[in-house]
Amino acid sequence: MTGWLKNYSPQRFLISFALAAFVGLMASVASEVFVLGIAWINEVLFVAPHAREFADSAVLLPWFTVLAPVVGGLIVGGLLLLLRGNRPHGIPDVIFLSQTGDSHIPVRTGLLTTFTNFTSIGFGASVGMYGPLASLGAFVGSLLAKVTADHRRLGVIAVACGVSSAISTAFNAPIAGVIFAHEVILRHYSIRAFAPVTISAYVSQVMATEVFNRPRLLEVGEVSIQHAYEYCAFLFVGVVGAAVAIFYMRSVLMSEKLAGKLKLPIWIKPPLAGLVLGLICLGVPELLGVGLDTTKATLNIEQVRAGNLDYITGMTTMESVIDANAKEFVLKAIFLLVVLCIGKSLMTGFCLGMGFCGGVFSPALFIGATFGALFGLALETLVPGSLNLSFYAICGMGAVTSAVIGAPISTILVVFELTENYDLAKAVLISVVFSNIICSRLFGRSLFDVQLLAHGFDFSLGKDKVVLQQKTIRDYVTHEFVKVSPETPCNQALDRLLAADQTEGYIVSETDTYLGQITVNELLQIQRNPTKPDHAVGDLAQHEQITLTDMTSIFSAMKKVEDFVGESVPVVSAKDHLKLVGVIPEGNIFKAYSDAISEIRQEEYGDS
Repeated sequence: MTGWLKNYSPQRFLISFALAAFVGLMASVASEVFVLGIAWINEVLFVAPHAREFADSAVLLPWFTVLAPVVGGLIVGGLLLLLRGNRPHGIPDVIFLSQTGDSHIPVRTGLLTTFTNFTSIGFGASVGMYGPLASLGAFVGSLLAKVTADHRRLGVIAVACGVSSAISTAFNAPIAGVIFAHEVILRHYSIRAFAPVTISAYVSQVMATEVFNRPRLLEVGEVSIQHAYEYCAFLFVGVVGAAVAIFYMRSVLMSEKLAGKLKLPIWIKPPLAGLVLGLICLGVPELLGVGLDTTKATLNIEQVRAGNLDYITGMTTMESVIDANAKEFVLKAIFLLVVLCIGKSLMTGFCLGMGFCGGVFSPALFIGATFGALFGLALETLVPGSLNLSFYAICGMGAVTSAVIGAPISTILVVFELTENYDLAKAVLISVVFSNIICSRLFGRSLFDVQLLAHGFDFSLGKDKVVLQQKTIRDYVTHEFVKVSPETPCNQALDRLLAADQTEGYIVSETDTYLGQITVNELLQIQRNPTKPDHAVGDLAQHEQITLTDMTSIFSAMKKVEDFVGESVPVVSAKDHLKLVGVIPEGNIFKAYSDAISEIRQEEYGDS
């Protein structure tokens, strides 16, 4: 307690809390504007199902279905050109920045990313909206942190505050927003970050409910477990849900890989994807856009089965199921859910791979809900009695989504906050746990982590390794070493080493070209040989010794010196691997490691 009081700073405390509240306020406003803007464009372009239902001209509707994503793709292609070879920021980038302690998001990149996401979603690309909202919140947090004098220390926390605010606003679920920011972005739960992140989430939740009057994202009717054996069924929902999640994530990664091989200009790929999407959506319009209405309808499939048309307004494919009798309903619903589940997986991967920008969160909700409802329908045909299909839709949604984003705790809390149903939360818990166990073994912690790994950043063992890969040994290189020319006689070299109290010397040419290493023991052996007292050191140089560059990472340096025996390691220039710039004692490498780890822990658990 004494140490905490010693490091406690009321000024820092107040600044961090004020910043958190302001980030929560601004991120909430930005998120609301983003969502309302997309909703308006979806209405105008007949992307939204209810807008399609009340379209004045049935002749124009197919044209809008095809042309909206094509035009959106052209705009997105132009925005990608403005990024000048850089890619838009997404959740993987936010994770990377927070894990490496860098909160800086360039204003130009942040704005172009926001516009690209907005255009992609607004014009009907089959991508998600909640990832872009989280990225927007992170951008707001990064911007606002720059106004503080201690932006380096507060920046990462401000980014996490922005993410929690965006999730809290979008889902109307502040607890889930707080846990999501810690579970996915920060990946630690220190009180230093937990308190500000909580403040941001609750400020944004108050804004969402009291100012914007935003309803709950997913309204689900009263649901309950009908039979005891269903607890085993929820386990299998998790097992099969893991396979569905892996299929979805593989489709995203494979599409990105295949699209990268296309010899086409970057600006032409999005409109091509829009054309393919539009043509497919002529037959299955539910695949157009974010698909939140379809997700809601699937979660309330019991209401749909009972003939409640309110949930499927404008969803022509789903409406066709309602007019069937009980047996035909099951067969038609199973076929429709298979088409929607597989179709959304493929089209989201295709759109993202071809250059449209957006998230993977909303499609995961869509895919998981349709899979869960499909599982429930299939089970109902095998067991006696009726089942509550909404239960299975929600469990499937949790199983798939949690595995995709790597946030099992957040997913369970979202369900509990939105439904306030304890039995449902327990069922989702079972599905989520087994889904994440299998996915983590067969695929990875999340799609974001696998994408980061593809760029050379492995977070599977925590942030320590990645930070050590980013920090170099440059500041730990010393220039205090014995330098000798290759022509120097051995007896003179020995005298210089003994006078400097060094056991190793480094042979360099007049142009500082590194030629090798010599040790005191070798020189003493030469001195004992009376036939070669004036032997030149250049003939004794050890050329097989390891070398490092001044830009070698701490992690790489530690791996290279694992079997090293000696006092210091020669360090050459990263630009010219022949030029000796200094040496690094073995102890300095371990000091660099210790300093880096201490800096990480200070950032996570340091004073407020």
